[in-house]
Amino acid sequence: MSVSVKTAEERKKEFTRQTHQTAYVCRAVFERKGALSYIGHLDLKAVFERALRRAGLPLLYTQGFNPRPMLVFALPLGVGTDTEGDWLDVSMSVYIDAEEFVRRVNGELPGGLKVIRAVSIEEPRNSLMSVVTCASYRIESEGITLKLLELFDRESVETVKKSKGREVLTDIRPLMIKPLTTSTPDSAEYMCYAGSTQNLRPDVLLRAICEITGYPSEQAAEARVTRLALYGGEYPDIKSLEGLL
Repeated sequence: MSVSVKTAEERKKEFTRQTHQTAYVCRAVFERKGALSYIGHLDLKAVFERALRRAGLPLLYTQGFNPRPMLVFALPLGVGTDTEGDWLDVSMSVYIDAEEFVRRVNGELPGGLKVIRAVSIEEPRNSLMSVVTCASYRIESEGITLKLLELFDRESVETVKKSKGREVLTDIRPLMIKPLTTSTPDSAEYMCYAGSTQNLRPDVLLRAICEITGYPSEQAAEARVTRLALYGGEYPDIKSLEGLL
């Protein structure tokens, strides 16, 4: 009788192969503000992981050599950006009531980070990251509104944008959808494309404002940026993320 001997590579593949795990997901909306806005995406993820573990929730973990809690953010937040309503999926091995999830997690999160609400779902149909196409932001800085409107009035807005690790002169105007609330001189809201295929970061927009309108760069560096909401669909037929999930 011949005995099959597995190679090291075959054993590695077998160990890391994902078996199906039924996921009970709490889809949560959270806000971030203050000092915690100045940590990077990976650090934010680590903060949530620690809070979820301390809350004693029955988390599902990735398989392989370095298991991690299964968390999915709708769209990474840039350093220095507040949020009033970002989305996060937390996968668990058993059903957890949404209100209980919010209470337990908020009891372990640091100041400046809070889960606003959540909904419990089983085996989500769509990945959070796959449905996000647009976002709305608010920029607060002295005299910023007129400068933002000046940019939206242009047919072309060229600035340097990173693409695949390289800096490329790019026309970002197609990524700028429309201005929203612009009734006060020092606070303006706008909508832009955001997601895995098209994405306009607020720092890139602010750099373009400085380069094209002459807005002081030191003033732009102190601007307060808040992500207000995430959307799915194709403009003009876009919908709140909540209505698509």
